Amino acid sequence: MKSRALWVFAFAAAAGLAAQTLLVLERQCRRLEDVLAGDLRVVFFLRSPLEESRRKIAEETLRAQPEAAEVRYVSPGQALAFLRREDPELVDAVALVGDNPLPGAFEVKPASESLSRLAAWIGAAQGLGDWSDVRWKPAQLAAALRARLYARWLRLMLSSLLCAAAGLALWALARRLRRGGADEAALALAGALGGAAGLALGALAAWPLARAGPLWSWPPAWTQALVAAACAALGWSLSLWRAEP
Repeated sequence: MKSRALWVFAFAAAAGLAAQTLLVLERQCRRLEDVLAGDLRVVFFLRSPLEESRRKIAEETLRAQPEAAEVRYVSPGQALAFLRREDPELVDAVALVGDNPLPGAFEVKPASESLSRLAAWIGAAQGLGDWSDVRWKPAQLAAALRARLYARWLRLMLSSLLCAAAGLALWALARRLRRGGADEAALALAGALGGAAGLALGALAAWPLARAGPLWSWPPAWTQALVAAACAALGWSLSLWRAEP
């Protein structure tokens, strides 16, 4: 019995370590997507100053687009003040020209669910107003979409492994009920402890990465408990194959 418990513990620890690795990677991909998408902006520069009524119409036209989560008008004065904070030397050069040459602009924060079609929308939005230029960061959008793809792929892997473990546990339970047999609580406990040990080892290995600051996020506690429970069920079900006659 002791050797079986050690085997279950080792197997569950390996499963817990693998699951923790996938959980950490999935969480970081989601966090990276949130940071990149949250900072993404599309700026529509006006070709010439607009009257207040026409400016409000243009703003409402952009705000009505499903791809726009937020729309903010940036006046020429606000643009100059921002430029003064970021690059005072450039502002001094602009001042030699005379009046403020910076145009007004609309800053659009894209909706998260529209990121996959954002590039196409930007092309179509050229006809929504008289813009002199449209600025955005295609590389940042591509990175956010790639992080989303990786996160979804990792979630699919985790869900598939969890479903496989649950199916195996249910099959083993039905088999045990038909055969009767001894109580396997000790082996289930060994599986739970092994899973917890694997989770702890994975967290310890990932701890130095927590210094990444805003790009780092720990998996939620309920996922840790779910993995430990799955390891307990998986270890108990697999232990039946090694049960002594």
